[in-house]
Amino acid sequence: MKKHAYLIMAHGSYEQLGFLISLLDHDKNDIFLHIDKKSTFSEHDQQKLQEKVEKSRLIFVPRVAVYWGGYSQIEAEMSLFKAAVQYGDYCFYHLLSGIDLPLQSQETVHNFFEQHPDKIFLTMMTLEGDKENIDRLKYYHLFGRLTPRTFPGIIGKGFFKIYRQTEVLLQKMLRVNRLKRENLTPIKAANWGSFPHDIVKMVVSSEKQIEQTFQYSFLADEVFIPHLLYQKGLLGRLYDDSLSYGRKEDFQGNLRYINWWDGNPYTWTDTEKDISALEEARNMGYLFSRKFDISSSPILKDKILEWIKNNDS
Repeated sequence: MKKHAYLIMAHGSYEQLGFLISLLDHDKNDIFLHIDKKSTFSEHDQQKLQEKVEKSRLIFVPRVAVYWGGYSQIEAEMSLFKAAVQYGDYCFYHLLSGIDLPLQSQETVHNFFEQHPDKIFLTMMTLEGDKENIDRLKYYHLFGRLTPRTFPGIIGKGFFKIYRQTEVLLQKMLRVNRLKRENLTPIKAANWGSFPHDIVKMVVSSEKQIEQTFQYSFLADEVFIPHLLYQKGLLGRLYDDSLSYGRKEDFQGNLRYINWWDGNPYTWTDTEKDISALEEARNMGYLFSRKFDISSSPILKDKILEWIKNNDS
């Protein structure tokens, strides 16, 4: 029986993470979990999560201290990819965050991917015409732990902005251009996606190349897989290659319904408006969504359980 691997990156909210894991628990799934090394995670926390599965294997992968925007985000993803490939030849690998939730039952998810066995599910976005985004690749970002989130508040963001402008200015003076030097193509996609086995195997086997190319890039977690696909001539396997600009009318090819138009991204609530929007997303074929906070939206939690139960009946 071909199984699916769920790869989850989490950094807290263990009650919600447990709810996500319980919804993924299925005899055709294995669940791989990466907990940010900076987060407090006790043996009790691990045991509580382990209790959420009855049919799936829950595997805790080696932990990386993740700094938003830095190469550590790619390292955490690679920890998940490598662990999953070592465990088995899964038909699909689904990369989720700990604050995602499925909108459909696992039977519906499995049936859908059986119909598209060779497709790659990513939400493609553009770097063209976006100076700040292109600078992510064009110039080195030498201090990966220094990000807009390193220091709290407006002062911290202001400090990062000054630092980054100075870093780019100095490299301009030195005529640094990694796009030409390393033959990088301005291309990106949302880092959350679903991938068939051969793609994940290719990513794992390219680990050294990925590190050499993106170790000193900023926010490269949105770039390294699309770049590999472009290099290998595999973009034609995308389920949907239309570009998303973060607008409501844009289709998100990774089948994760993420609300960028009301937030960065928006956290769903118990309101009738939000529940209706998610129900519409289900009807459009979306399989997952983010972001959720079930502790403050118990009605929405019950609604998701109802949808999934109805899927199975």
